[in-house]
Amino acid sequence: MAPESLVIGIFTSQSDVWSFGVLMWEITSLGEQPYTAKTNLEVLEYVRAGGRLPKPLNCPPLLHQLILRSWSAENERPNFKLCLENIIALRKDMEDAQLNAVDII
Repeated sequence: MAPESLVIGIFTSQSDVWSFGVLMWEITSLGEQPYTAKTNLEVLEYVRAGGRLPKPLNCPPLLHQLILRSWSAENERPNFKLCLENIIALRKDMEDAQLNAVDII
């Protein structure tokens, strides 16, 4: 949950973008639970101090950049349209990379 949602109970599309970043982290970490060793209060303090989840091993660098941007300050987060555009571009890059690998063989 976004820090502003935890602190003042406000939920917006920008707080949903934060949650989307957590979802992408969970997917690319292959289902790991975020912040497993921390209590809810510790997570809040950690996130408010700028702490973020580490990059999962299976997470492409460009997707990780999007995840980190989704965890920016509320007014600096991308909107969902930009998230979708980034994911489409990432998918195209991955498809192109696979085609290039086949072309080499």
